[in-house]
Amino acid sequence: MKILLLAALALAGAAVAGVVAHASAAKTTIRVTEREFKIGLSATRASAGPVRFEIKNTGKYPHALAVSGAGVNTKTKLIQPGKSAVLLVTLKQGVYSLWCPVPGHAAQGMKAKLTAPTPAGGGGTVTTSSGDTTTDSGVPWG
Repeated sequence: MKILLLAALALAGAAVAGVVAHASAAKTTIRVTEREFKIGLSATRASAGPVRFEIKNTGKYPHALAVSGAGVNTKTKLIQPGKSAVLLVTLKQGVYSLWCPVPGHAAQGMKAKLTAPTPAGGGGTVTTSSGDTTTDSGVPWG
């Protein structure tokens, strides 16, 4: 009986720890608005660590969001007008380029920069995680 009780408590503790870890996974949320032919960011600086990009297409044409910098090159799927998407990125120190990867959109002004300041004793790379992201080998602008 004691073994079952201890096992149940251990499972409950692990479940709570998993929920807490998941809830704190993205401490920073940056809202991104895309429309012809602009990208608006709720912030242009973010602390190193997990960042949740909440992207809303308020335009009349499909758009997407690509993020590149310090070893990352990822993008959302195409976002239809009036629809939204989420992109989760773990930032390290550096400057990141954001743009709409739809052909011609970045050239018309759909681009932005995001800076993750150098943490004390920092330096590093970027990893990404999202269920709906793809990678792309080229950056259309610098």
